[in-house]
Amino acid sequence: MAVNSVRRVPVEGMARHPQDPVAVLQRRIVDQIVDEVGRHTGGAAPRAVGVAFAGPISADDLVLAAPTVWGQRGEPLPLGQLLTERIGAPVVVVNDLTAAAWRYAATETEPFCLLTVSSGIGNKVFRGGEVLLDADGHGGELGHWVCDPSPEAPLCDCGARGHLAAIAS
Repeated sequence: MAVNSVRRVPVEGMARHPQDPVAVLQRRIVDQIVDEVGRHTGGAAPRAVGVAFAGPISADDLVLAAPTVWGQRGEPLPLGQLLTERIGAPVVVVNDLTAAAWRYAATETEPFCLLTVSSGIGNKVFRGGEVLLDADGHGGELGHWVCDPSPEAPLCDCGARGHLAAIAS
């Protein structure tokens, strides 16, 4: 089943539930993705699901951090495994900017760097047929570098102050 429509919904993360602990926010996110997949497929089991997620993702679909979703704290989340179990189909999870780089790699033959400035700031480099990432899925995450250490620095979406994303986004 191909995706032929876009449905935008608020993320059930810390912006909507600022008092919830990380573990609760993580469960909300898993539930929300499962519900959205069910909505999209009309309840039928899909053959496979791809998830583009905000934050560094390891090679085995482990979300290592999600500062704009559940803040800078929390245990890594085995999102691919949890979704595969709940949905009943294979689920692949990649960083959202990595997914975007793969989209452009389908038409670009030369190496390139894709940049984004939105709720986060990052880049991905595509070269030699792959997106350049380390074993933990890091490659170009720079939005949460502290650029302004002052107490009155702008507040970032993750809840911390002085991050590049807070200043530039």
